[in-house]
Amino acid sequence: MSEYFSNFPRILYDINGTNQTSPDFSVAVNLMVRQKLREAIKNEITIYYPYVIPEEIKRPDVLSFQTYGDVKFTWTIFLLNQMLDPYWEWPMDSKTFQAYLADKYGSVQESKITVHHYEYIQQARIEGTGTSDPIPEKLLEIDEETYLSTNPDFRRTKYAYEYELDKNESHREIDLIDPLYISGVLDEARGVFR
Repeated sequence: MSEYFSNFPRILYDINGTNQTSPDFSVAVNLMVRQKLREAIKNEITIYYPYVIPEEIKRPDVLSFQTYGDVKFTWTIFLLNQMLDPYWEWPMDSKTFQAYLADKYGSVQESKITVHHYEYIQQARIEGTGTSDPIPEKLLEIDEETYLSTNPDFRRTKYAYEYELDKNESHREIDLIDPLYISGVLDEARGVFR
């Protein structure tokens, strides 16, 4: 993770902002350039591709090494995918996920019977045909009173286990910069950061 911030420029910043005539500057990491670089990368759609993180890759530095041959590119994974918290925005493996559920809900079994929220099905999923892609269902989170007064065909209970699992699995779908372009992205980043 330390590699991530080492690629950002430093600026003088008046943290207190109380003395306009003789400010007390501190050196800070300029996080504002993060968005500028991210937009430049995202606009070049040919240099990245979708990727699903397999269960066996437990850390982003391992993925960086397997993809690019070096952990120094880990920060590009965070940047491209807008990951600000690699601990909670990286998918948990099964063992870590089970421990997380036990800590948050008391046990895995308890998470399977704990209601997280209720959903109203605005539109059911429409399966794809030979000429069209499937259309995902549209859901609206509702309160218990609305849930109880809704036709059973158009409502669903979302339990904590299912909610947490969906959330964790959604973190597996990321974009990666093609290894052919990673060095060029690093050079462009250095240019943006100057």
